[in-house]
Amino acid sequence: MATKKRHHYIPRFYLKRFSINNEGKFIGLYNHKNNVFVEAAPLRHQAYANFLYGEDDEIENALAEMENIVARMFHYWTEEKLFHLPFPDSAAFKLLKRFILYQAFRTPKAGSQLMTTVNEGMKIILKEIKPDLWKELESGVLVHKNPVLLSLTNSIEHEDLLNFLDCKFIVNLSELPIISSDNPVIFYNHLMESAGNYIGATGLVAKGLQIFYPIHPRLIICLYDPKIYSLVDAKVDCCSTESIEDIHQLNALQFINSDSQLFFDDLVSEEYILHLCKEYNGYKNFPTHVNSLIKEGSRKLFFTGSNDPHINLNLSFFKLLVNASDYKNNFVPLRSPLFERPVRKNIHFDL
Repeated sequence: MATKKRHHYIPRFYLKRFSINNEGKFIGLYNHKNNVFVEAAPLRHQAYANFLYGEDDEIENALAEMENIVARMFHYWTEEKLFHLPFPDSAAFKLLKRFILYQAFRTPKAGSQLMTTVNEGMKIILKEIKPDLWKELESGVLVHKNPVLLSLTNSIEHEDLLNFLDCKFIVNLSELPIISSDNPVIFYNHLMESAGNYIGATGLVAKGLQIFYPIHPRLIICLYDPKIYSLVDAKVDCCSTESIEDIHQLNALQFINSDSQLFFDDLVSEEYILHLCKEYNGYKNFPTHVNSLIKEGSRKLFFTGSNDPHINLNLSFFKLLVNASDYKNNFVPLRSPLFERPVRKNIHFDL
């Protein structure tokens, strides 16, 4: 039986970095679905749901154990201002990547997107191979008792897909603070955006992948494909930006990718938040998944991919090392050939 009812999908230690006066008790909040701005909301009441990871404590306890270790890293970086990342092959670095991956897939929005993909894909396949059954089920919807748990456990099997990415801190030296949200891990791909080839561009194995994870109003963890990008004037573990426009774009991605709430400290004004949301509101209804059947000779292949919103991101500290026009094709290439898997043949659907 569960003894922990509240399951936080954004850890409290994380939100404390964005709290009012850095005291860990209150946080700025804007619910853009309800147009509610709260200057100082109780932090402990944010970003949780009852029994989100099941009706026992197994998953919640495992996450808490991981968070206790990562919280010490965050304190080291954000409070002591020592910007030293773990060595790439160390257990600490693997844990950090695991934490970021889990954070990306443990939110209500991640669970909702997974079920949308499953339902849209099911209807495409049924319409093709069982049209009579599809007509009966056209208005039906597959549901899962706990889609967030399904999303999280699915991500556990894909930790190695964050390999072949470099990691750096982006230090915000501008006058504008970084904000966060209820879905704070951002996947982007400037290479494929420049190539006009964004379907599937933010898959975990995609060439040119970028991941932005703000951990403080002045600090972002960035994972990126080092064969595609370099960071301008980067030191050993970090680079910096004084550009308000850089931070404004990254804040915009927090709004666009959020489910309903933005989080920020007391240096962020209501006027700025409302301006940000108004400017980028048109991206909120962007179709985020593409499912289709592709003909290949006498065969038909089912394709599913992400089509996440992209805003013509132009960050002053990123430099593209390749010619984007070389990547204009139907499928986004893999970041490494080691991600290739044998194609399974003779797959049958028994319905």
